[in-house]
Amino acid sequence: MKPQLQTPAPLSQSKAAVIRTLYDNYAATLLGYIFEVVQNQLVAEQYLIAVFNDVPNEIEELSKTDMNVFCRLQTMARQKMADFFETPDNDTGKKAEQCMPFLNNKPISLMTPLQRQVFCDIYYQCKTTSHIAKELNKTAEEIRKILKECFTIIRNGRNDEKIH
Repeated sequence: MKPQLQTPAPLSQSKAAVIRTLYDNYAATLLGYIFEVVQNQLVAEQYLIAVFNDVPNEIEELSKTDMNVFCRLQTMARQKMADFFETPDNDTGKKAEQCMPFLNNKPISLMTPLQRQVFCDIYYQCKTTSHIAKELNKTAEEIRKILKECFTIIRNGRNDEKIH
């Protein structure tokens, strides 16, 4: 049985049309993004459904003219996937770290475990530097320094790639 989108309450025709338009415009790209993180089609689809189930609650935010809709949907997906990374055994039966996107990402695979943790906590779990600093018993300045190292690795990885 395929999971279905479920809304918290009956939607007006206009709200339903907005959600349908958002789904039509962004679902495929968002699914690709989520798949790159979880590396499992079924799990990715479940997260996509979870994100779009929350869209009715975010309509006003998504309707703002200065809002980048895809970035907001991506942030919503990251928040949903935070549980995926915090759970030692996820739905696919693999360790969460084994499903991390650095497996297929050369620059991230070059990072130390600490750099990788800081980068993924900030990028995928939307944690703040102060939150990570508390978790790792480090200063926020140390976390920012580690994050800068991560960006240097990513930048150098891009410079090493040659365009043919």
